Amino acid sequence: MTKIVNGYAAKLNCPVRKKCFALKYFNFGVLTLISILGVLYINNISELTAQGFALRDLKSNLSALASENMEKEELVNAAQSYYSLSLRTKDLNMVAIANVEYLSPSGQAVAKK
Repeated sequence: MTKIVNGYAAKLNCPVRKKCFALKYFNFGVLTLISILGVLYINNISELTAQGFALRDLKSNLSALASENMEKEELVNAAQSYYSLSLRTKDLNMVAIANVEYLSPSGQAVAKK
């Protein structure tokens, strides 16, 4: 004799216990598997989101460091240029300026064209 429950035909008296398929254990196993996979999926998405935020912060730090690096390179280039010019001026054998006397006009004589 069979009994139909929820669209499934199940035998009421199963002669051999090993051959009976317990549908409620199968459903419980499927539900447990889905639950475990759902938790793992949510955990994975959470980790990926955290890594995405960390990556965005690192990219912003990278751009700030790149601009700072460019500024430092400009300072180094300017210092090297000044050093190179000072070495070349020493080779010109020029005399250093000591006492400077400025002329002041003594009279009203001005040259005209």
